[in-house]
Amino acid sequence: MRAFFLAGGLAAVTAFATIAPPAHVHVERTTWDSVYTAAQSARGDTLYRQGCAKCHGAALEGTLNDGGPLTGAMFLGNWSGLGMDQLFEKAYTTMPSDKPKSLPRKDYADILAYVLARNQFPSGATALPDSMELLREIKIVAGK
Repeated sequence: MRAFFLAGGLAAVTAFATIAPPAHVHVERTTWDSVYTAAQSARGDTLYRQGCAKCHGAALEGTLNDGGPLTGAMFLGNWSGLGMDQLFEKAYTTMPSDKPKSLPRKDYADILAYVLARNQFPSGATALPDSMELLREIKIVAGK
């Protein structure tokens, strides 16, 4: 009888171990995991209209001469599989084209939250960070 309880307990522990990942295993987040807030996206909308729309278009569709699209298959195809840190770095170091790095890092995060919203990624309870280390943990994934 004691062997039965021991075997049953071992089976329960084994089953739990296969369900819950060990504490040291990193679970990757994606843009589908609600990585920005609606309020952050609203701030980003305002900032986008003030400084980004002139090159990327009012609807983020891109313009012929200046900026590429920030929504749709072409945009997502270029960034899918990469980390949000890479998109943030591109925006921070090259935009606006006449004054890169001219905004606070928080503002770039807000603008990227707006870009995520316009690409139909869900919002959540936690704001998109402006830390490269934290952004590196979020993978851009075009489709579910």
